[in-house]
Amino acid sequence: MRASFVLALLCCSFALADRLVPELDPGRFGMLERELQLNRDQTGMLRAARLAYVSELDLIRDERAAALSAAGQDRIEAALRGELILDRTERRLLQAAVRQAEAPFRRRAAQELDTLILTAAITLPEDGKEAAEEAFRALRREAWLQTWGLGTKGRAGGGEGVDLLRLLDDALRPGGALAGGLREDWAPFLSDWSAEIDQYLNGPALDLADAFDRHAIAKLQAVGIAEAEASLASQLATLEGIHRRHAEALAQIIEASVDQAAGFRWMQSVYDATWPWMGIGTVRREALWIASTIQDQAVVDSALSSLALSEKALQPLVQSVVDEARSRRDSEGQVLNPLLPPVNGIPSPARIALLSKTGAIGEVANETSHSLRMLLTKNQRLQMESDLLVGDRRRR
Repeated sequence: MRASFVLALLCCSFALADRLVPELDPGRFGMLERELQLNRDQTGMLRAARLAYVSELDLIRDERAAALSAAGQDRIEAALRGELILDRTERRLLQAAVRQAEAPFRRRAAQELDTLILTAAITLPEDGKEAAEEAFRALRREAWLQTWGLGTKGRAGGGEGVDLLRLLDDALRPGGALAGGLREDWAPFLSDWSAEIDQYLNGPALDLADAFDRHAIAKLQAVGIAEAEASLASQLATLEGIHRRHAEALAQIIEASVDQAAGFRWMQSVYDATWPWMGIGTVRREALWIASTIQDQAVVDSALSSLALSEKALQPLVQSVVDEARSRRDSEGQVLNPLLPPVNGIPSPARIALLSKTGAIGEVANETSHSLRMLLTKNQRLQMESDLLVGDRRRR
């Protein structure tokens, strides 16, 4: 009991330490200056906008810290350090109060991001705005989706954090579904997705963020949980629907241009990003690491062959879980994630069935992972583990 209590406090502390959503790394905007090849005056205006954004974000962050502290964050952290004893009811009330204090600062951060992108667009000459449009969309996706992807396996799971163009970049790498292809040949097929997701992030995304808050607060207060979860499920269905339409359209093109297996591999990467709790991504990342790092072609071929067999075995299992996640979300207003504890501590029959399916996926994945690691020397395995650990941290 004591261990679970400490774990709950630890998870809460990590959640409170998360970055603002949305938040853009100022260094990323510096890269944009070079990408757009601006003249001196344009660069000066862009840097002034970036400095104003950083200044405002620092102010928001300071005010947010004060508000969260006043709501009870300091007491929660003191309990985590063993300096204060909180009973379960008091702890959950404090967690709910802290979560409620977050929303106004998220909206201010979103407004500052919009101002930054608008100011950047104004600095460009008319003949350069169209070419820079995708660069600005990428900034908005980075600020929202990458930050939303923090703690991937702990997410509710349903589309937040998914960037199809980043998944396309992964598919184009050695061993990927589109290995050897060129980004400029495939990225245009996702241009409509880029425009649609940009519109979503420029408005409805705040509603989804609010729905996450309401759901978390309802669980903490044990009041209105079903209604809050149904609202969150509806919001997630909208976002995942955007990803799904465009991802499936690209999968059809891949199947026609490459083969059916490549189309499924593309969709599997989308499923992994959408529902990371399925645990299907690690094996693919290990095989692709081998394909891009190991010089021995026989090892690479063996790794990719093992991956292909694994994906073939996983296809019906993964599709079954995806179908169930969508069905529960759309028809019952439930957001599935077997890695999160059940609200009342008692697993439902649906949860037990889902755990059985993800367990079957895990068996296939673990067997394949073992086969891949046996292809490597001890030092190579250690290097792969280190490189993939860094990659997982970056994704989070």
